[in-house]
Amino acid sequence: MNGRHLFLTSSGLNDKMKKKFFDIIGKCPKDVKVLYIPTAGIEADGAREGIAICFHELFSMGIHYENILVYNLELILSKNYQRTYSSYVTTPFMITRLLTVEELRQFDAIFVSGGESTVLCREMVRTGFDRILYDALGNGLVYVGISAGSMYAAGNLADGLHVIENPIIPHWNSSETTAMPNGNDEIKLADGKAVYVEDNYISVI
Repeated sequence: MNGRHLFLTSSGLNDKMKKKFFDIIGKCPKDVKVLYIPTAGIEADGAREGIAICFHELFSMGIHYENILVYNLELILSKNYQRTYSSYVTTPFMITRLLTVEELRQFDAIFVSGGESTVLCREMVRTGFDRILYDALGNGLVYVGISAGSMYAAGNLADGLHVIENPIIPHWNSSETTAMPNGNDEIKLADGKAVYVEDNYISVI
């Protein structure tokens, strides 16, 4: 599968989005492999609580625990750091090092959780995973952002992915954005809504 597919959600995939998600991947849920990034949600209890919800949703979708790799960027060395006392470990486990674009091919989707978007962005840049991820998205890795994970992929942060230039405002509870705005105006997403990106086609769903 090639091309970009991103679900930039306020609070996760609703039932209609889940169907679209599996249609894109073209696999039974039990065979889907997910890379899960909790990094935005590990510095405050309210955000940590959201991690439990995300796992609950993954399991409810039929995705098996053994097919989920939790990849916390705060455990990954900085991109310019040279290993010293651990240099004898020639084949470190995936959760302790920067993954390659080729290694990301073994996953069908990446779920990027909510929390603090600035923390997520800081760690993406520090580790160099931001560029690896950007290239992998072009190779067909499906991106599901939740709140901060969506803000990181949108136009909210100077060092974000900027898949779209519009900033996303999640958990909006007033007059919401129902269609893509002209220009780079904010997209105000209520819970249950998302911006869907398929190559150059962008819509609010």
